[in-house]
Amino acid sequence: MSAPEKKQDTIAAGLLWPLLSGVLGLALWEGLVRAFKVPLFILPAPSQVIVTIVDQWAYLLSQLAITVFAAGLGLVIAVVFGLAAGAAITASRLVDRMLTPWLVIAHAVPKVVIAPLFLVWFGFGLQSEMFFVVAFTFFPVIVNTVTGLKSADPEQILMVRAMGATPAQILRTIQFPSALPSICAGIKLAVTLAPVGAVIGEFVASNKGLGHLLIRAVGDMDTSLAFAAVTVFSIFGVLLWRLAEWGERRVLPWHPSQREAFLLRGAST
Repeated sequence: MSAPEKKQDTIAAGLLWPLLSGVLGLALWEGLVRAFKVPLFILPAPSQVIVTIVDQWAYLLSQLAITVFAAGLGLVIAVVFGLAAGAAITASRLVDRMLTPWLVIAHAVPKVVIAPLFLVWFGFGLQSEMFFVVAFTFFPVIVNTVTGLKSADPEQILMVRAMGATPAQILRTIQFPSALPSICAGIKLAVTLAPVGAVIGEFVASNKGLGHLLIRAVGDMDTSLAFAAVTVFSIFGVLLWRLAEWGERRVLPWHPSQREAFLLRGAST
Protein backbone atom coordinates (compact mmCIF):
# COMPACT_ATOMS: atom_id res chain seq x y z
CA MET A 1 0.00 0.00 0.00
CA SER A 2 1.41 3.37 -1.01
CA ALA A 3 1.86 6.27 1.45
CA PRO A 4 -1.07 8.35 0.08
CA GLU A 5 -3.36 5.31 0.26
CA LYS A 6 -2.24 4.62 3.81
CA LYS A 7 -2.93 8.24 4.76
CA GLN A 8 -6.41 8.10 3.21
CA ASP A 9 -7.18 4.86 5.08
CA THR A 10 -6.04 6.43 8.35
CA ILE A 11 -8.22 9.50 7.84
CA ALA A 12 -11.19 7.38 6.79
CA ALA A 13 -10.83 5.16 9.87
CA GLY A 14 -10.55 8.23 12.10
CA LEU A 15 -13.80 9.62 10.68
CA LEU A 16 -15.73 6.37 10.26
CA TRP A 17 -15.78 5.12 13.85
CA PRO A 18 -16.81 8.40 15.52
CA LEU A 19 -19.48 8.90 12.83
CA LEU A 20 -20.77 5.35 13.28
CA SER A 21 -20.85 5.76 17.06
CA GLY A 22 -22.77 9.02 16.73
CA VAL A 23 -25.33 7.55 14.33
CA LEU A 24 -25.92 4.52 16.56
CA GLY A 25 -26.28 6.71 19.65
CA LEU A 26 -28.80 9.01 17.97
CA ALA A 27 -30.75 6.06 16.56
CA LEU A 28 -30.94 4.48 20.02
CA TRP A 29 -32.08 7.78 21.52
CA GLU A 30 -34.74 8.22 18.83
CA GLY A 31 -35.99 4.66 19.23
CA LEU A 32 -36.24 4.81 23.02
CA VAL A 33 -38.10 8.14 22.99
CA ARG A 34 -40.63 6.88 20.46
CA ALA A 35 -40.98 3.40 21.98
CA PHE A 36 -41.70 4.71 25.49
CA LYS A 37 -43.61 7.76 24.19
CA VAL A 38 -41.59 10.16 26.31
CA PRO A 39 -43.30 13.59 26.48
CA LEU A 40 -41.66 16.31 24.43
CA PHE A 41 -41.16 18.61 27.40
CA ILE A 42 -39.13 15.90 29.19
CA LEU A 43 -36.93 14.58 26.40
CA PRO A 44 -37.31 15.43 22.71
CA ALA A 45 -36.22 13.00 20.02
CA PRO A 46 -33.14 13.89 17.95
CA SER A 47 -35.36 14.46 14.90
CA GLN A 48 -37.34 17.08 16.84
CA VAL A 49 -34.13 18.80 17.94
CA ILE A 50 -32.92 18.90 14.33
CA VAL A 51 -36.22 20.44 13.23
CA THR A 52 -35.85 23.12 15.90
CA ILE A 53 -32.28 23.87 14.82
CA VAL A 54 -33.34 24.22 11.18
CA ASP A 55 -36.35 26.40 12.04
CA GLN A 56 -34.43 28.71 14.39
CA TRP A 57 -30.99 28.52 12.84
CA ALA A 58 -30.54 32.29 12.43
CA TYR A 59 -31.62 32.98 16.02
CA LEU A 60 -29.31 30.29 17.41
CA LEU A 61 -26.36 31.61 15.41
CA SER A 62 -26.99 35.17 16.59
CA GLN A 63 -26.95 34.02 20.23
CA LEU A 64 -23.87 31.87 19.59
CA ALA A 65 -22.06 34.90 18.17
CA ILE A 66 -22.65 36.80 21.42
CA THR A 67 -21.27 33.90 23.46
CA VAL A 68 -18.25 33.54 21.15
CA PHE A 69 -17.47 37.25 21.41
CA ALA A 70 -17.47 37.20 25.23
CA ALA A 71 -15.47 33.96 25.30
CA GLY A 72 -12.91 35.34 22.85
CA LEU A 73 -12.32 38.58 24.76
CA GLY A 74 -11.99 36.79 28.09
CA LEU A 75 -9.66 34.17 26.63
CA VAL A 76 -7.32 36.78 25.16
CA ILE A 77 -7.14 38.59 28.50
CA ALA A 78 -6.51 35.34 30.37
CA VAL A 79 -3.75 34.22 27.99
CA VAL A 80 -1.95 37.59 28.04
CA PHE A 81 -2.04 37.97 31.81
CA GLY A 82 -1.43 34.26 32.38
CA LEU A 83 1.76 34.32 30.32
CA ALA A 84 2.93 37.53 32.02
CA ALA A 85 2.17 36.23 35.52
CA GLY A 86 3.80 32.89 34.75
CA ALA A 87 6.97 34.63 33.56
CA ALA A 88 7.01 36.83 36.67
CA ILE A 89 6.55 33.87 39.01
CA THR A 90 9.34 31.97 37.28
CA ALA A 91 11.73 34.92 37.30
CA SER A 92 11.26 35.96 40.94
CA ARG A 93 11.02 33.73 43.99
CA LEU A 94 9.50 36.64 45.92
CA VAL A 95 6.71 37.03 43.33
CA ASP A 96 6.18 33.27 43.43
CA ARG A 97 5.75 33.24 47.21
CA MET A 98 3.47 36.27 47.22
CA LEU A 99 1.29 35.55 44.20
CA THR A 100 0.89 31.76 44.12
CA PRO A 101 -1.17 31.44 47.34
CA TRP A 102 -3.66 34.02 46.04
CA LEU A 103 -3.94 32.20 42.73
CA VAL A 104 -4.60 28.89 44.48
CA ILE A 105 -7.24 30.48 46.71
CA ALA A 106 -8.92 32.15 43.73
CA HIS A 107 -8.97 28.87 41.82
CA ALA A 108 -10.30 26.92 44.81
CA VAL A 109 -13.34 29.17 45.21
CA PRO A 110 -16.27 27.74 43.16
CA LYS A 111 -17.04 30.12 40.32
CA VAL A 112 -20.80 29.75 40.75
CA VAL A 113 -20.48 30.96 44.36
CA ILE A 114 -18.92 34.26 43.32
CA ALA A 115 -21.36 34.80 40.45
CA PRO A 116 -23.48 37.31 42.42
CA LEU A 117 -20.33 39.22 43.36
CA PHE A 118 -19.27 39.47 39.71
CA LEU A 119 -22.69 40.91 38.98
CA VAL A 120 -22.20 43.55 41.70
CA TRP A 121 -18.62 44.36 40.76
CA PHE A 122 -18.82 44.43 36.96
CA GLY A 123 -22.50 45.01 36.28
CA PHE A 124 -24.99 43.29 34.02
CA GLY A 125 -23.80 42.37 30.55
CA LEU A 126 -20.58 41.75 28.65
CA GLN A 127 -18.20 42.81 31.44
CA SER A 128 -19.39 40.11 33.84
CA GLU A 129 -19.37 37.46 31.09
CA MET A 130 -15.83 38.38 30.13
CA PHE A 131 -14.52 38.19 33.68
CA PHE A 132 -16.27 34.85 34.16
CA VAL A 133 -14.26 33.58 31.20
CA VAL A 134 -11.06 34.98 32.71
CA ALA A 135 -11.85 33.28 36.02
CA PHE A 136 -12.31 29.94 34.23
CA THR A 137 -9.29 30.12 31.93
CA PHE A 138 -6.59 32.08 33.77
CA PHE A 139 -5.41 29.29 36.10
CA PRO A 140 -4.66 26.60 33.46
CA VAL A 141 -2.64 29.08 31.42
CA ILE A 142 -0.54 30.31 34.32
CA VAL A 143 0.07 26.83 35.81
CA ASN A 144 1.21 25.37 32.50
CA THR A 145 3.33 28.45 31.77
CA VAL A 146 5.14 28.18 35.11
CA THR A 147 5.61 24.43 34.68
CA GLY A 148 7.01 24.86 31.19
CA LEU A 149 9.34 27.73 32.06
CA LYS A 150 10.73 25.89 35.09
CA SER A 151 11.37 22.76 33.01
CA ALA A 152 14.05 24.44 30.89
CA ASP A 153 17.47 22.77 30.92
CA PRO A 154 19.35 24.28 33.90
CA GLU A 155 22.74 23.58 32.31
CA GLN A 156 21.82 25.65 29.28
CA ILE A 157 20.62 28.46 31.54
CA LEU A 158 23.87 28.39 33.55
CA MET A 159 25.92 28.37 30.36
CA VAL A 160 24.26 31.39 28.73
CA ARG A 161 24.21 33.21 32.09
CA ALA A 162 27.97 32.69 32.35
CA MET A 163 28.24 34.18 28.86
CA GLY A 164 26.55 37.35 30.11
CA ALA A 165 22.96 36.78 29.01
CA THR A 166 20.33 38.89 30.74
CA PRO A 167 17.24 37.33 32.38
CA ALA A 168 15.12 38.63 29.50
CA GLN A 169 17.42 36.98 26.96
CA ILE A 170 17.37 33.70 28.90
CA LEU A 171 13.57 33.81 28.98
CA ARG A 172 13.32 34.51 25.25
CA THR A 173 15.95 32.11 23.94
CA ILE A 174 15.96 29.21 26.42
CA GLN A 175 12.96 29.08 28.71
CA PHE A 176 10.14 30.16 26.42
CA PRO A 177 10.98 27.77 23.51
CA SER A 178 11.24 24.81 25.90
CA ALA A 179 7.97 25.85 27.57
CA LEU A 180 5.96 26.01 24.34
CA PRO A 181 4.50 22.46 24.58
CA SER A 182 3.29 23.10 28.13
CA ILE A 183 1.98 26.57 27.24
CA CYS A 184 0.08 25.18 24.26
CA ALA A 185 -1.46 22.50 26.48
CA GLY A 186 -2.64 25.19 28.90
CA ILE A 187 -4.08 27.31 26.11
CA LYS A 188 -5.89 24.29 24.62
CA LEU A 189 -7.48 23.63 27.98
CA ALA A 190 -8.38 27.30 28.35
CA VAL A 191 -9.93 27.33 24.87
CA THR A 192 -12.37 24.60 25.88
CA LEU A 193 -13.18 26.29 29.19
CA ALA A 194 -13.75 29.77 27.74
CA PRO A 195 -17.21 29.06 26.23
CA VAL A 196 -18.25 27.34 29.46
CA GLY A 197 -17.33 30.43 31.44
CA ALA A 198 -19.21 32.64 28.98
CA VAL A 199 -22.36 30.52 29.21
CA ILE A 200 -22.28 30.48 33.01
CA GLY A 201 -21.83 34.23 32.96
CA GLU A 202 -24.89 34.50 30.73
CA PHE A 203 -26.87 32.42 33.21
CA VAL A 204 -26.63 35.13 35.85
CA ALA A 205 -25.47 38.36 34.24
CA SER A 206 -26.86 38.71 30.73
CA ASN A 207 -30.06 38.75 28.71
CA LYS A 208 -28.30 37.58 25.56
CA GLY A 209 -26.29 34.59 24.37
CA LEU A 210 -26.72 30.84 24.45
CA GLY A 211 -26.64 30.72 28.24
CA HIS A 212 -29.58 33.09 28.57
CA LEU A 213 -31.37 31.28 25.75
CA LEU A 214 -30.94 27.97 27.56
CA ILE A 215 -32.31 29.35 30.84
CA ARG A 216 -35.28 30.94 29.07
CA ALA A 217 -36.05 27.77 27.08
CA VAL A 218 -36.02 25.62 30.23
CA GLY A 219 -38.24 28.14 32.00
CA ASP A 220 -40.70 28.02 29.10
CA MET A 221 -40.57 24.19 29.07
CA ASP A 222 -39.32 24.44 25.48
CA THR A 223 -37.03 21.45 25.80
CA SER A 224 -36.46 21.15 22.05
CA LEU A 225 -35.02 24.67 21.95
CA ALA A 226 -32.89 23.94 25.01
CA PHE A 227 -31.47 20.81 23.37
CA ALA A 228 -30.95 22.77 20.14
CA ALA A 229 -28.90 25.35 22.06
CA VAL A 230 -26.87 22.61 23.75
CA THR A 231 -26.27 20.93 20.38
CA VAL A 232 -25.07 24.14 18.73
CA PHE A 233 -22.84 24.84 21.72
CA SER A 234 -21.40 21.30 21.60
CA ILE A 235 -20.64 21.54 17.89
CA PHE A 236 -18.93 24.87 18.47
CA GLY A 237 -16.88 23.34 21.30
CA VAL A 238 -15.69 20.49 19.09
CA LEU A 239 -14.73 22.89 16.30
CA LEU A 240 -12.91 25.07 18.81
CA TRP A 241 -10.92 22.08 20.08
CA ARG A 242 -10.01 21.13 16.52
CA LEU A 243 -8.89 24.70 15.87
CA ALA A 244 -6.71 24.60 18.99
CA GLU A 245 -5.17 21.30 17.79
CA TRP A 246 -4.50 22.83 14.37
CA GLY A 247 -2.77 25.79 15.99
CA GLU A 248 -0.68 23.49 18.16
CA ARG A 249 0.46 21.54 15.10
CA ARG A 250 1.55 24.78 13.44
CA VAL A 251 3.46 25.98 16.50
CA LEU A 252 4.97 22.61 17.50
CA PRO A 253 5.57 20.59 14.31
CA TRP A 254 8.77 19.21 15.86
CA HIS A 255 7.25 17.97 19.12
CA PRO A 256 6.80 14.19 19.68
CA SER A 257 3.07 14.68 20.22
CA GLN A 258 2.80 15.82 16.59
CA ARG A 259 5.08 13.14 15.18
CA GLU A 260 2.32 11.03 13.59
CA ALA A 261 0.73 13.99 11.83
CA PHE A 262 4.18 15.15 10.68
CA LEU A 263 5.02 11.72 9.25
CA LEU A 264 1.69 11.55 7.43
CA ARG A 265 2.23 14.96 5.87
CA GLY A 266 5.75 13.98 4.88
CA ALA A 267 4.55 10.72 3.34
CA SER A 268 1.97 12.49 1.22
CA THR A 269 4.49 14.89 -0.34
